[in-house]
Amino acid sequence: MTKERKRKYDLSIWALGFGYFVFYTPYSGFTKGITNGLLPGMSRPLSGFELLPLSVSATVIGIYGFITAMRWWKYAGHAMVFGFSVPIPSRPAIASGLCMAAIIATTTLAFSFSGASILFVLILLRGGVLLIGPVVDALFHRRVRWFSWAAMSVSLLSVLVALVDVQHYKIGLLAALDVAAYLGAYFFRFRIMTTLAKCDDRESTLRYFVEEQMVATPALALFLAMLAAFGPSQLCGGFTWGFIEIWRSGSVLPALIVGVSYAALMICTTFIFLDRRENTFCIPMHCGPSMVSGVVASGVLAHLYNQSAPSTAQYASTGLIVVALAFLSPLHHIKDKIERALAEGRLRLLIYVADTSKRTFDSASRRIATAATAANHPGRTMATAYLNGLKRVLLFICSGNTCRSAMAEAIGNAEISTRLRLPLEALERFPLRALSAGITAKEGSPMTAAATNAVIGLGLPVAGAHTARPLTADLIQQASVVYCMTEGHRSQVVDQHPWAAFKTRCLDPDGDIEEPAGSEADAFMNCARRIQGLIRLRLDEVFEQAGMQLDF
Repeated sequence: MTKERKRKYDLSIWALGFGYFVFYTPYSGFTKGITNGLLPGMSRPLSGFELLPLSVSATVIGIYGFITAMRWWKYAGHAMVFGFSVPIPSRPAIASGLCMAAIIATTTLAFSFSGASILFVLILLRGGVLLIGPVVDALFHRRVRWFSWAAMSVSLLSVLVALVDVQHYKIGLLAALDVAAYLGAYFFRFRIMTTLAKCDDRESTLRYFVEEQMVATPALALFLAMLAAFGPSQLCGGFTWGFIEIWRSGSVLPALIVGVSYAALMICTTFIFLDRRENTFCIPMHCGPSMVSGVVASGVLAHLYNQSAPSTAQYASTGLIVVALAFLSPLHHIKDKIERALAEGRLRLLIYVADTSKRTFDSASRRIATAATAANHPGRTMATAYLNGLKRVLLFICSGNTCRSAMAEAIGNAEISTRLRLPLEALERFPLRALSAGITAKEGSPMTAAATNAVIGLGLPVAGAHTARPLTADLIQQASVVYCMTEGHRSQVVDQHPWAAFKTRCLDPDGDIEEPAGSEADAFMNCARRIQGLIRLRLDEVFEQAGMQLDF
């Protein structure tokens, strides 16, 4: 089993979801207990403003301690400062970190507003995030699979069921503004995250995580300290108390538990979101455990401190969450594996038929050659058409066939061999393979070193030494579909070969894949990742067809 397939089908995201539940339960329960003054040793309830300074400081220590223990600082970008190599976050990571800081603050404050129940706050926060997922996927043209739609729909239904019990819920203006800020921060964070790090490349994922966390909690702690020091006392007196006076109260240990729990759940939820699968899959995996933890926390508070117990509607909502999680469970892969096995069986049958037909055709060709001199002899034409009908060639086109289309050919064949669990060299006789050509290619030119390194950087093999080939009518005739890197390339192909217009399209229908600028390795890696993601989508389409029709 390949590395890619393990990442796609392993259970790590479920371990992260369970960890999120484990830490979100004490986080939400202790937050509500502190702000309601329920815990032993407390002389009075604390406001969210009083709780934030110490809890955020504990979160900073927890996150930085985790990154240090895992030895992940090496994944961040570095710069030389006074002769020392210092980790420095990128500008997108800084923006994402500031969004995360807003999420931390608004989450903790949301549980502290008087009259707002844990469950109602969770419904508003999680319901809004559920709706954001498909929006971001649509903006990035990410494929959303049926079980992700099903899980999201059931999760939203659970929100509606919980809202049936609306007489138990209250929310004020400040709480509503808090929820709006939380959702806005998540929307921008998801956009940045999807652009930078939702991929199979572990180093990209860890770099994003480390750089974002370098900014998020320290920025929030610094902001709170500035408000405490320089803000108006009427508005910011709670922050001042939280930094100075809380140490003389009985709330230090619960506040530290809140902060450390948030650090742990933030690690879990960030890696849930960074999973390569669509946001519409990952967000229900995040929202489900948090909704269940809200019910558990409310139940514990009701049992220990005579608070309101969860209602029947809330328990029914939790049951629907369990159903939604079942859609996301590995059970849905049984259908995928059956379809893949059937498709693989059909393809292997085609190999046998193709090999047998080729031997028959070669023998027949010799007899035809002695009996007919015309190149268009009916026997030759029919045999050629039959043999070509068994093949499916994906042809990638750019200008010189030394960079973009060359990378696409290498990535395409590597992805095909991975999906079919066949050696890369076996694709020579296989009915499905990738080829490439260039409109202005100089025949025999090698793939550029930067392009080769980018493919290798994806963890993919580069079979043999690539040599550029010019685009010809024969190549187009072999191809089942012609994928062009830009709209300009597509127009040139169609102008030169109008008969191929029906099967000529852009690899990315929503934008050109431009030549990587200069010789920056990052530019080539970003281009290679984009091509890989698009090829995976195109191969998904090919394999769906393979399960339904024989003329694959």
